[in-house]
Amino acid sequence: MDKDFDNWYHNTGLISMAIYFTASIRYYNLYRKLMFQVVSYANSILFKWIKTYLYSFLVMLVLPIVFDIISIFYPELNSYTGSWWFFLFFSIIMYYVAITGYANPIVTKIPFEISMFDKKPALLLSSNYSTENIIIDIEHETFKENHSPEIENWKAKIETLIQAQKLYQNPELTLTDLAKKLETNAAVVSKTINQGFGLNFNDFINNYRIEAVKTSFEIGEHKKSTLLGIAFDCGFNSKATFNRAFKKNTGLSPKDFLNKR
Repeated sequence: MDKDFDNWYHNTGLISMAIYFTASIRYYNLYRKLMFQVVSYANSILFKWIKTYLYSFLVMLVLPIVFDIISIFYPELNSYTGSWWFFLFFSIIMYYVAITGYANPIVTKIPFEISMFDKKPALLLSSNYSTENIIIDIEHETFKENHSPEIENWKAKIETLIQAQKLYQNPELTLTDLAKKLETNAAVVSKTINQGFGLNFNDFINNYRIEAVKTSFEIGEHKKSTLLGIAFDCGFNSKATFNRAFKKNTGLSPKDFLNKR
């Protein structure tokens, strides 16, 4: 046996993989929370392949443990020839992770930094990098209603602006975009939406889009256009996101909703 593969080496590697896996889940969850707080198209950038990757990595983590348990009853598996199946499966998973990773490049239009250890875990950078950086406290966001004069004032401004300019029709609308039009910072808008409306930014904007879709149904647009065409006109950027948001808002799929009218 190669001394480089003694138990201490094997166990240290396993521990480092476990730490990496735990940190990856933590980082992904923070990223997921942040996207729902700052963009109106969060579902399209959550990258399902990352979940698949995490599951694959978990298999890689569990596989050596399973191998060690089986080896207790079958010591001959500890030899190089006896452990071929372990290295085969491990290699297949490694190649799968590498290929899916390179096949799904991430390009983010939202500049941000996340710290897994700070009390304020998300730093949403300003879009032009010339103003002060904005902190969105995604770890401790609250959706409890707040009827303070300040919140009520900003609520009215936000509703008036969105309805007047139909900002929800922009499929790539962000929290920063809305804050710019209101001439304030993203933290103020985020707090108002969270506490004033009891929603995150993504769901808040999607509700406007769904109401616009319902209005289109009422005037008979679905008889002249496809459901997907109506969804795109109202600001959605994918069929899956539209269906998910519509069911969340109404409890029905778009087709079922139309059939009940």
